[in-house]
Amino acid sequence: MLAGGIVVAPGLLAACERTGTNGATEGGRLEELRSQGTIQVGIAGEEPYGYLDGGDLTGMDPTVQQEIWGNLGIDEVQATQVDFDGLIPGLNAGRFDVVAAGMFITPERCAEAAFSDPMYCAPNAFLVAPGNPLNITDFQSIADADAKLVVLGGAVEGQYAQEAGVSGGNITRVGGARDGLLQLEQGRVDAFGLTTITLKDILNKNPDSDVELTEAFTPVVDGEEQLGCGGAVFAQEDTALVDAFNEELANLRESGRLLELIEPFGFGPETQEDAERVTTEQLCGAG
Repeated sequence: MLAGGIVVAPGLLAACERTGTNGATEGGRLEELRSQGTIQVGIAGEEPYGYLDGGDLTGMDPTVQQEIWGNLGIDEVQATQVDFDGLIPGLNAGRFDVVAAGMFITPERCAEAAFSDPMYCAPNAFLVAPGNPLNITDFQSIADADAKLVVLGGAVEGQYAQEAGVSGGNITRVGGARDGLLQLEQGRVDAFGLTTITLKDILNKNPDSDVELTEAFTPVVDGEEQLGCGGAVFAQEDTALVDAFNEELANLRESGRLLELIEPFGFGPETQEDAERVTTEQLCGAG
């Protein structure tokens, strides 16, 4: 686990330096962070991506970021926790400097923020009632069965469901994974959609839950597979900071250190195969 804690007030590192367009100003951003020795990250409390355990910051994304920022001369990582759909607005408002929440790289999000290279790619699945009575296998099967689905607010699963034809009235958005599980356990919905990594983590932490996990799948929208690949998220103006982060991320991957850091959180070698071949530009729709 990493040292850190919630910062309830807006981050001290405001976005004033990000407004410049010259390289010196952008480079000065990293030097400013080094001088302070502290960086503020935004998390959503979603296990195992980025969350607080007894007040300590942990999770796959913060663990990788702690390593990278330490290598770049920034030793302290502090966290502000918000709802998932508040992460990019909070970032752009200067409440924190980077998002450490395993956020998927999508064209819509790329229009609002800048992403690092992918850290991992993960398929989707559902938690359903025992025996999977509605035979739910993907988002299209949700639409075909007129089933009710719960997703995290701001997460891509809601968009995938709508693209597959699931009616808006059948999609419930919640602020956290525990809320989604309760919706399913109480019979208010027929399925809870997230990545396999998160759903497996939920089951591990709630072994008495009377639900089951469906087979993993890759969502398809307009005939194209939608790879779920996550990265660190920055303000669009912080290009030099993104470049420095990506260089360190590549070093971690090449040395094998990246896998060492993320495997304890359920991110095995299979999460690296697509992450090594796809680019952020492609995931943003520009490649």
